[in-house]
Amino acid sequence: ALATAGAAHAQTKVFVIDEAKIRDGSKIGADIRAKLGAIEQEGIEKLGLKSLSDQIQAEQTRLQPQLQSIVGDDGSVAVDSLDSNPTLKSQVEALGQKQIELRQKSSVLSQNLAQQQSVAMAAFTAALAPAVNHVAAQEGADVVLSVASTWYVKDTVDLSAKVIQRLDATTPTLASLEAALQPPAQ
Repeated sequence: ALATAGAAHAQTKVFVIDEAKIRDGSKIGADIRAKLGAIEQEGIEKLGLKSLSDQIQAEQTRLQPQLQSIVGDDGSVAVDSLDSNPTLKSQVEALGQKQIELRQKSSVLSQNLAQQQSVAMAAFTAALAPAVNHVAAQEGADVVLSVASTWYVKDTVDLSAKVIQRLDATTPTLASLEAALQPPAQ
């Protein structure tokens, strides 16, 4: 019985895939990157992040000479000097408020992008599974492992390129995946 189990184990065909390589090399991966990039650009525009960042930079540059005279060697601002110049103090406070606003808006955008990326990765996984299953069946694989979660497998063949070909042929865009997942009209 032990000899039979050993012989069966020796004949197991183990293959690997590199999901990151598949995302980077496939049409659907490029579509996901493009859509996330578009969402990011739209968010930057809608939230006014570029303009706000430019305003902050301009204000910092404008205030720099005045602030240098009241900043100590350790980088701390002499509060007495700032208090004695109410105009400068209000400008520094207004700059601080803009910086806070930029961080808050950037955080909102980051959270939205993370949510969108999570949805996109779930869609990618939905497209990846049948492509891997198809290629594995064609190759006669017993096991297909992800290189991301595997430390060592001796003598494996990487199926990533074949999975990319299958994905490109069957699911080149997120729209094609969404169409495939829609129930048929009655």
